[in-house]
Amino acid sequence: MPPRTRRSAADTRAEIRRVALELFTSKGFDATTTRDIAAALGMNQSSLYYHFTGKDEIVRSLMEERRRDVDTFLTWLEAQPRTPGLLRTAALRWLDTTTDEHVHAQRLALANLAAHQRLGNRELSVPRAFEQIIAFFAGPDPAPADVIYLRLAFNAVSSAIVAAQGLPVTPADIITAARRTILALTADQPSPPISPHRRSALTADQPSPPISPHRRAARAARAAEQPSPLKSSIGQPGDDRA
Repeated sequence: MPPRTRRSAADTRAEIRRVALELFTSKGFDATTTRDIAAALGMNQSSLYYHFTGKDEIVRSLMEERRRDVDTFLTWLEAQPRTPGLLRTAALRWLDTTTDEHVHAQRLALANLAAHQRLGNRELSVPRAFEQIIAFFAGPDPAPADVIYLRLAFNAVSSAIVAAQGLPVTPADIITAARRTILALTADQPSPPISPHRRSALTADQPSPPISPHRRAARAARAAEQPSPLKSSIGQPGDDRA
């Protein structure tokens, strides 16, 4: 039997967070115990406590990571020129930082607002930091409607999670819906360049619209009226081009 590969501490912590999030979202934060998490991972509770002191620390670690993501994003944003397409570019860039784990974490926060607020503090508050992004685009004394619009653009994942209630959706479904929401909200903004790989991924699941019999017949008629490309290239009999 080959020797078992030892998992790094970082990998173990990531796996604990992943499993804990799944249990928190399926059973509820308060109803889930550390015993449940350890059992789902196939480890004893003492091993779990080696990495996290309890459920609260698991959630705080997620909040710390996302707060770092916001700070990194703000640093990038403040270095950008104020071009007309910056809002769309920025909203899509922020969405691209969203992982499956982040979607589960947002589901947890929305379903357990009281626990989320209790665990967060001023330094870890992602919503508080997020308002700096909104202020960057809104400027001084913005109209309430403008603030709402900007929040919708940058909180598209949360909006998608709320809209998906009662549906059997995956994190990928949520992220796809959020992307479409951002594109619709910023339709008047120039689009950022899209790589060929992403373009093919975005259009792969979009079926071609059906062609009506009338349109098909019209296309066939136009094609019949066109000279053959081969004949045109070599000329007709008696043509000086031949």
